[in-house]
Amino acid sequence: MLLLLKFIELNWQGIIALLALGFSIWQGWQIRIHNKLSVRPHLTSWINTDAEKGYYTLELINNGIGPALIEEFLLKVDGKIITGQGSEPIEKALKIILPDLKYTSVHGYVSKGYSMTAKEKIIIVAIQFLKQPFPPLEFMNEAIKRTSLDIYYKSFYKESFHFHFPT
Repeated sequence: MLLLLKFIELNWQGIIALLALGFSIWQGWQIRIHNKLSVRPHLTSWINTDAEKGYYTLELINNGIGPALIEEFLLKVDGKIITGQGSEPIEKALKIILPDLKYTSVHGYVSKGYSMTAKEKIIIVAIQFLKQPFPPLEFMNEAIKRTSLDIYYKSFYKESFHFHFPT
């Protein structure tokens, strides 16, 4: 009888140990999921327009809570990739979609290896038209539809994401 009680006692200890191990594994998995979420980036865009003053901007914003590690920045006009160094593709794209218009512009870009911090904003392009009458908002909307911007990026956990403009 004493031997049977010892055997039952050992089995309960084993069951408790297995439950504790299972709970520890589950808890570790939940912590990993939480940690991934706590460093997840999320790129989005914002367009500011003041058509009456002939001013337009496109901002890229990391609305996530972790840095976005940029892998690729692709700008297309009419489905064709615009190549160049630095902000050169943006300048080329503007010349294609805004021919014969007088404007000044400021360009930004992100390249492979850039780490865009959480809550960071980058002006991708700001355009100020110089001559009135300024192009109407409808014209600018059609020009934007001819373009697309694709940014491929990762989190610190190497999760891959894709930003596409216009959405």
